[in-house]
Amino acid sequence: MPAPDATPATPTVPVVAGKKISGFKVRGDSKVHDRMVGRLVHLELGDPVTPAQIPQLEAELLSSELFEKVAVTLEDTPDGGVLVVATLQDKLSWIAAPTIYILPSSYSFGVGFAENNLLGEDKKLLLYGQYGNRSSLFFGTYLDPAVDGSRLQLRFDVYAYDKHLLEYANPVDDARSTLISRETRATFLDAGVLVGWMFAWWLIADFRFRGAYTYFRDSHDAASNPLPAPEADGWDVTTQARLTADHRHHLFGVTWGPYAQVLVEASTPGLDDYDYIYAAARAYYSWRFFQEHELELRASGGIGRHLPFHEELTLGSASDLRGYSVEQFRGDRRALLRAEYSVPLAKWRSFAFRAIGFVDTGCIGFYNEDPSGKRNYLPTQAPGTHWFRSDVGAGFRVYVSSIVLPLLGFDVGYGLESHSPEIYFEIGLTDF
Repeated sequence: MPAPDATPATPTVPVVAGKKISGFKVRGDSKVHDRMVGRLVHLELGDPVTPAQIPQLEAELLSSELFEKVAVTLEDTPDGGVLVVATLQDKLSWIAAPTIYILPSSYSFGVGFAENNLLGEDKKLLLYGQYGNRSSLFFGTYLDPAVDGSRLQLRFDVYAYDKHLLEYANPVDDARSTLISRETRATFLDAGVLVGWMFAWWLIADFRFRGAYTYFRDSHDAASNPLPAPEADGWDVTTQARLTADHRHHLFGVTWGPYAQVLVEASTPGLDDYDYIYAAARAYYSWRFFQEHELELRASGGIGRHLPFHEELTLGSASDLRGYSVEQFRGDRRALLRAEYSVPLAKWRSFAFRAIGFVDTGCIGFYNEDPSGKRNYLPTQAPGTHWFRSDVGAGFRVYVSSIVLPLLGFDVGYGLESHSPEIYFEIGLTDF
């Protein structure tokens, strides 16, 4: 045995130098274009690659959630390089399906079409329409994440809704109150364009310009007595700057890795009627245990100045505070913490059934109100008024291996301050 400070012996296994990539090739039952393989495995022509990297390349392709089965091989080329060959079996990248959403105090039915791999180039198309007792809407978007194979991104979107928005009294001395102080019918018509640049496969910056017109009608209290509208009608035209770092990996309902995003959105001078600014940040981290267990922690926060009614921050939804009614709390500052643990229950044919347990904690309040008089605040929305709420709960998810999106979500959250449960039930285009 050599002395501790002796020079290590030469390895018996030779080090294999990587060969440069000469091209990419797709085989099998897949519509993906050859050049897409390089983007999905985060490699470019001329990069070195070795056979030892094949498991990593296969994992990256599966993480795109576009494929059911993946096999990668390296084939020598006449120029001394290698051809990266991906034999793929696509998931069903598109879905056209009805939807059902049963949420606290509201329900809706809709139909949507989602294509997650348009033309085999990872382009996204979503068209969705919904009718409900409190919310009817239409949403459409088209995203090209790599225009002509470049790092340039381009997105177009339209969004229109007609909603009956509720403002809860939320007395600070009665956490169990669900009294509604004002109900307003709000109509919002919006269109936008986004341009982005991918600095690395996990780092993207983008700018979005959008214009909307919004108006408010039929404001009344719980006894149907007329009340002033919460906001003046007007044009809402903004520019948004956003930076996103997403180093997560995905596999059939399980996600692991970091995600972070910061954004700033401000009114466009001369075009906008509301003159507001909003900044937000969020960060997630997910861990994968025992192959199919997942723990995710989320933290997010936002702060706005002179936010109009339709842009105010809210708490209460399937994405933040599940133990309370939809948008029960609103304000211009918000902070949220969430912990969620997901475990596999069973698999049957192409279906995967998962259970989740969660804890949500949020704080929201009014601090930077608009003094112009356009926003009509309720007495219970005085400056400095804020709410701290938490919930615990459990849920259920159904995934289909041949489809990109989960198709069912069911959560029951128990409000720790309200001492009552709420149910969030979604069938169809869940988490799109």
